[in-house]
Amino acid sequence: MTERSDDADAEENGGDSDTMDDRLRRAPIGVIETTDEGVVINVNDTAGTLLETDPSALCGSAIEEGFPKSAAGTLREAFDGASPTHTSFEEYYPLIDRWLAVDVRVDDGALVYVRDCTPSKDTEQTVERLAQQLDRVQRINSLVATVMQQVIGASDRSDVARTVCERLGGTDLYRFAWVGDREFPQKRLRVLAAAGNAADLRERIDENLGDERTLPSQTAVRSGKTHLIEAIAEDDTVPRGVRRAAFGNGLQSCLAVPLAYQGTVYGVVTVYSSQEDGFSEQERIGLETLGSVAGFAIKAGRQEDLLVADTITEVTLEVRDETVPFVAAARDSDRSLSLDGAVPRGDGAVVCYLTADGPVGAVEESLADRDTVVDVRRIRSETEPLLQATVVDETPVAALAAWGATIRGGEYSADSARLVAEVPADGDVRRLVEAVDAAVEETRLVAREETSRTPEPVEAFQDGLDEQLTDRQRTVLRTAHLSDYFASPRGSTSEEVAETLDIAGSTMLYHLRRAEKKLVEAFFDTASTVETVDSETGAADSEASVTND
Repeated sequence: MTERSDDADAEENGGDSDTMDDRLRRAPIGVIETTDEGVVINVNDTAGTLLETDPSALCGSAIEEGFPKSAAGTLREAFDGASPTHTSFEEYYPLIDRWLAVDVRVDDGALVYVRDCTPSKDTEQTVERLAQQLDRVQRINSLVATVMQQVIGASDRSDVARTVCERLGGTDLYRFAWVGDREFPQKRLRVLAAAGNAADLRERIDENLGDERTLPSQTAVRSGKTHLIEAIAEDDTVPRGVRRAAFGNGLQSCLAVPLAYQGTVYGVVTVYSSQEDGFSEQERIGLETLGSVAGFAIKAGRQEDLLVADTITEVTLEVRDETVPFVAAARDSDRSLSLDGAVPRGDGAVVCYLTADGPVGAVEESLADRDTVVDVRRIRSETEPLLQATVVDETPVAALAAWGATIRGGEYSADSARLVAEVPADGDVRRLVEAVDAAVEETRLVAREETSRTPEPVEAFQDGLDEQLTDRQRTVLRTAHLSDYFASPRGSTSEEVAETLDIAGSTMLYHLRRAEKKLVEAFFDTASTVETVDSETGAADSEASVTND
């Protein structure tokens, strides 16, 4: 058999009689040799592998025809003139899903060197994407921090809503934002404030708030959890009018965050992004923190209104619902129960202290059998026994506490309850009644009385001391007092008080002693300065030195 020479192969492929240099043929990068006119003469195996083609199929054809197409077409431009142009570039070639680094060298023909730069390009793009995400997260965190500072100083919930919307909506981060205020009876919403250039979207939201179809914001309020819509246009759970308005304004995703504190949802903030899935995990965490702070500001505003008001409104409500746990316990035990005090625990639960007009054994048994009541125990067993019971579901006392009212007392009989609470004079009593009515079958406003407060010396002392105590110190001190922790003998140990509040015993004692110190210093008017601000997180630093007693 006669062996064919490399020269004969080259001539058959329409190329030059010269063969490719052996070093280039074995090179670890792709090499394509062409004539001055751009006709391919030789191709090494590495180039064939990178371009996903048979090297012999390229020989004899124009390089711009055999080479994969890219959007920029830089290689084609290099061979468009009378002779090839020296150039180096990196481009993405979609047909082979690869980034290629191409280097055209011209010298009596041309050599085109090809290298796969996909891994380095992927790394570069990943670094760039992460840098952009980091920059966005930092900007959002800065924005959230600014909003939180302003929210803390807001005067009421309308001021809170305006602050949140003005800072979030209409920026390059979020194109539109609105805040809804919760209507407590049916957990409905009304728009309190909105910001951003999407007036028709605001109109569609208003139209659908009372509709059977559920907006993302309504879902967030009902569940008490953040609700994300990654692609509004494709989500059939969003009302059609809202989807069309969002699409028309270039809004593709949205995030609804409850404005909640201590288990109670006061409203919702919803922000819209111009990108699909436009909310990273870090963004969601930041916005959820903002929602918690805004919820706290709304709750604190209501309590501050009550504390500093010259005039308060005392309301007496009658509740008829045999499923209310304390009403059921009064019926089962044939006893009348009195509510001596109630302390919101901080997670939606309320710790209640009850006395009865006789033995309380049957009352304890009845309450212990109810899923909505936990931690039932007798604090004192001599005359006028005192019971402690924590309610953990929707009940009248929980609704009043969530509203920000101060519960002064109550009476429970076999078929009804009568509760007395204080609210600010400008508070919406109708909505308060509706909030309680949402938790029971029937609620009636029995009495409403406006009372002017001119602090007597004792009241002035109490008001002054109350300003010095943190929320946690006030809660611990009042719970310990109502639990007969300060009685002799004690009705409750420190461990029992801590268990009631669902905190560590050392943490309870830390806050209790800080509160006691302020109480004693205020009473004796010592020279030492009473601290006005306590870090609730500071307990962790001091707990090690606290021992149970």
